[in-house]
Amino acid sequence: MGNAPSVNTLALSIFMDLKSNARNLGLKAEKLPAGPVVIDATGGNYVAGAKVGEICMGGLGNVELTSMRVDDIYLPAVNVHTSSPVISCMASQYAGWQVKVKDEQSGKSWKSMSSGPARARARVEKELFERIGYSDDAQCAVCVFETASPPTAEVMDYVAKKCNVEPKDAHAVWAPTKSIVGSVQISARVVETAIHKVFEVSHQKGFKVEDKIRAGQGIAPIAPLAKDDLKAMGRTNDAILAGGNVNLTVDVPKEDEDKLWEVMAAVPSSTAKGYGEPFYTAFKAVEFDFYKIDPGIFAPAVVIVNNVQTGKARVFGKLDAGLLKRSFFD
Repeated sequence: MGNAPSVNTLALSIFMDLKSNARNLGLKAEKLPAGPVVIDATGGNYVAGAKVGEICMGGLGNVELTSMRVDDIYLPAVNVHTSSPVISCMASQYAGWQVKVKDEQSGKSWKSMSSGPARARARVEKELFERIGYSDDAQCAVCVFETASPPTAEVMDYVAKKCNVEPKDAHAVWAPTKSIVGSVQISARVVETAIHKVFEVSHQKGFKVEDKIRAGQGIAPIAPLAKDDLKAMGRTNDAILAGGNVNLTVDVPKEDEDKLWEVMAAVPSSTAKGYGEPFYTAFKAVEFDFYKIDPGIFAPAVVIVNNVQTGKARVFGKLDAGLLKRSFFD
């Protein structure tokens, strides 16, 4: 993508703001011996969570705190919007890089899925980045880990090598799923889940849609904190798949509009097998094996699509207040 912005450079600015305001945001910033900065966001507040969401999006998206009504109650929520949906969501925010580093002394491995702009430097997901047509040549790398274990110096050294940057220029922020920051930054993936599902469905149907998406906006409730990360994973997924509402602005010729609607009709989470139970219940039933869950469920409840070439707009899916309440208030 010619003249595309650097997601790592943009995210680094937000990251350094978090570092400067760490105390006020409930964060702990540590500078490792080789120079990288690692931010522990376990105790971070809502504002920190929104900023971590913006780091995940490579500085190409805005995450605002708001609230949304679910039946007779109001829940905290995020409002996310981006005018670079494919780069911000798929080249940065999508958690597609598994970082695994073995500790030579203990023999144990530290592992976590990495999201954020460092992915666009490492480009471990070769097929995905070739399809997107994006790379980042910044001399820094910023990653976000959803984990309860801090990334070690060895982990950050590994990240630096994979990203081909100096060790002092590879930085990370981490937080467990059951934290406020974890809950906020996962809800902030509401647009990303829609874009990712569009990628999958359009590939299956042979009609490429992603390069026709001009803007994305979404709102999703922020899940209440659970007592452990597995239950938190259930609630945070349900926040999107039962409560996520996404608007996509697309630019598709009139003659291709029927193909567009066909793709978008398959995007909402309710099209997946096994939809209807709280995510934790379904996850527990398959003994917490992600590969036994229909990946199609990782999508927002509602997708509203506006085609600027014809002016038509259509709604696919629906919000599921009942499922959301069963998940949040068990």
